[in-house]
Amino acid sequence: MEANVAAVEESINILVAQLQQEGTLDEQFEQLMALQDDANPDFVAEVVQLYFEDSVQKIDRMGAMLSPPVPDFKELDQLVHQFKGSSASLGAATIAHLCIKMREGCQTLDQQMCTALLGQLRDSYLLLKGKLDMFMALEQQRKQLVAALAMGGR
Repeated sequence: MEANVAAVEESINILVAQLQQEGTLDEQFEQLMALQDDANPDFVAEVVQLYFEDSVQKIDRMGAMLSPPVPDFKELDQLVHQFKGSSASLGAATIAHLCIKMREGCQTLDQQMCTALLGQLRDSYLLLKGKLDMFMALEQQRKQLVAALAMGGR
């Protein structure tokens, strides 16, 4: 049973390392993982879930803000800035970088650039969500194995 826990933990580490190597995540995500402990075993899952919920709303709102003939670029810039911050806090490096580029588009009032970058943001978000869903599934499996070990150890 302990070998199973070690195997799942190794799978988690490999997945995170791959995501870092491809630039999807940065070391901030590892720092979040380091904050998780026995006192707060669901910390990373909760942070990721909140990020998912918040991101969908922000991306949808950006799309709505870009639909008028003349968008409110100042308001859009503020929303993109918030999204950049939450993405950077999670360690979503690709998304944070796209937000930086989109803010440049807001500052130059370039609707076409912002619309193109929003498409890239959506794609990057869906890719990240798919990978982090795998991470969450592995994390859930690890927790179940640890719980079973604890029950068997009594």
